[in-house]
Amino acid sequence: MSLVGIHTDGENAIGLDDAPPGLWNLQAASSHDRLVAVANPLDALSLFGAGFDNTICPGTPARFSECADSVAAVPGTMARELVFLCGPDDTAHAPDSAEPIRSRAVLFDPVRTPSVVLREEGTAALAALVAERLASAETAADREDGAVNEANPQSGPVLISGAVRYTVPGLQKTSRKLRATVRVECSGRLHIDTLDLYNARMRRTLSQDICRVFELPAGRVVADIAKLITACEEHNSDSPDSASPADSPPSITAEERAGAESFGRSEDLFDCVLADYATCGLVGERPNKLLSYIAAVSRMMPEPLSVLILSSSGAGKTALQDATLRLCPPEDVVKLTTLSGKALFYKDGCSLQHKILAVEEGIGAEDASYAIRNLISAGELTTETTVRDMATGRLTTMENRVAGPTAVFVTTTDPDVDPETRSRFIVTSIDESPQQTRAILAHQRERYAKGAPDEAAVEAVLNRHHVFQRLLRPLKVTNPYASLLSYADDRLQGRRDQPKYLRLINAVAFVRQMAKPVTDRNGVESIAVDLTDIEVANGLVREILGRGLDELSRPARDLLALLDGLVRKRIDSLRAETAENTPCRTAVPFTRRDVREFSGWAHARVHRYIRELVDLEYVLAVNGRNGVRHRYFLAGGLSEGPAPRFVPNLRDPADIAAEFERLQRGELRV
Repeated sequence: MSLVGIHTDGENAIGLDDAPPGLWNLQAASSHDRLVAVANPLDALSLFGAGFDNTICPGTPARFSECADSVAAVPGTMARELVFLCGPDDTAHAPDSAEPIRSRAVLFDPVRTPSVVLREEGTAALAALVAERLASAETAADREDGAVNEANPQSGPVLISGAVRYTVPGLQKTSRKLRATVRVECSGRLHIDTLDLYNARMRRTLSQDICRVFELPAGRVVADIAKLITACEEHNSDSPDSASPADSPPSITAEERAGAESFGRSEDLFDCVLADYATCGLVGERPNKLLSYIAAVSRMMPEPLSVLILSSSGAGKTALQDATLRLCPPEDVVKLTTLSGKALFYKDGCSLQHKILAVEEGIGAEDASYAIRNLISAGELTTETTVRDMATGRLTTMENRVAGPTAVFVTTTDPDVDPETRSRFIVTSIDESPQQTRAILAHQRERYAKGAPDEAAVEAVLNRHHVFQRLLRPLKVTNPYASLLSYADDRLQGRRDQPKYLRLINAVAFVRQMAKPVTDRNGVESIAVDLTDIEVANGLVREILGRGLDELSRPARDLLALLDGLVRKRIDSLRAETAENTPCRTAVPFTRRDVREFSGWAHARVHRYIRELVDLEYVLAVNGRNGVRHRYFLAGGLSEGPAPRFVPNLRDPADIAAEFERLQRGELRV
């Protein structure tokens, strides 16, 4: 394409002896939906060199009026908009109309022309100034078409960088995410992606895709995305979808707030919690319900508690976990059925922060045990991987950081959980006693006798707990009695269990924060542990952590008691037949079939836990030859009757109170 008769007219102006026969670069209409028109050919070349290959030039301002008709006449034209970048004297020649193509005039600069800006400040400055002027044209168009914006409130910001147009048709903003659908257009090519703009890995992928599709330099694309993030953050949207329900809690009414605060100030708060569990259909399990609820709320604390529920299949461990999760606000729950080994490392940066990560069955997260225990211990996950930069072709590294802290809930039937993983959790078990089974069966019959449960009552309970937990503040918890506490020191396990005990006390106090005075020291608000918190925690520790000191799982301990009963019954039967040569407890054999018939346990359950008893030498196995069944005997040295209670040597709150008073009076030193 040639330009004829160009000559200089003064220092900065360019003129033509004869107007060119047509529009320069008119073919751009076949690949761009917006065209930029300038009257001066040197200005057009300057814009083209700055990346605006959608620039056309009529040669003189007087020919601006022909542009719209010529563009509309191009076969297969994509152009829908024509923007005239004018000097102060050219605006009169630029049409402002909607026919045949939407056209408007925009003042480029009161003094300088594009070619002058290019010569004095360079290509980058010219590109930035043109993008700013085109953005102002976009804003003006939006003001004129207010009805269109009202009809489409979900529309997001628009960014124009050279010939590249970034449009955000969908935008969801929360304090933790900036999820956007980004539409990129340039030279007839199109790329669309949906991503979280606050996620570094997703931004990197978007940059690489744009560089590859549009053949643009990486530095320019990175700068464009940074501008787009700022525009999205500043964009105001009244769309109901502007925040995801999973990340943004609903508004709280005055009535809901008053009810939740009254609930939080109750002297019998934990009794109310237990009653609400019952309303939701969970029977019994008092210590497990309290522990689970307190651990779930502790997700908001710097050092949350994590719970591993180990029980037989069908005992109700999933029911306990599900009931607890239902009482928590849904935006704070991440529930998974299965989990691959690296999945947690590539979560969004804040997707697990102060959340509950619940895995339905431990077997579905075996490969992720390393990630889970590091998330619990370190409070964050960090990974760095090697990726290829699509713009340069070179290998580079990409870091992803997943922030905690996170409360983790896992259920399992496997007593052989990895010790390193198990030590990070408070391990508890479901009550599998006949008394609990009778209570559950009675509840089931009562439920069917009454018909469907009262959904309105259940929904009211759930809503009260959701509001209550949303109102809890991230207050610091101090324990003035910590130096007077004690814990069993005869086992190495106490080194890991005592911190769980101390965190449990703080978590109880945190749940009861609405009933406590708040102190402000140097701008840090805090609450203090009281003796009631210690009493509640002691009860849970004696019942749950004390059992955790037992090397046997709770089902295995129950099975050992059943085996003792089976052996004693056989001895009594033999003694009734003959008073001579009555065998001792360790000499009475039994088979797995005998155990199933005596206990009523399923084969898989007997097989799993009798193997645990054999491994830990509570039961001795005699292997049979071909055609001969395995026989088992109780090992020697076992005490008769129920298993001894493991006590973690906790101090009574009354004794702590007395010593604390002496400490305050200076009569005692710790």
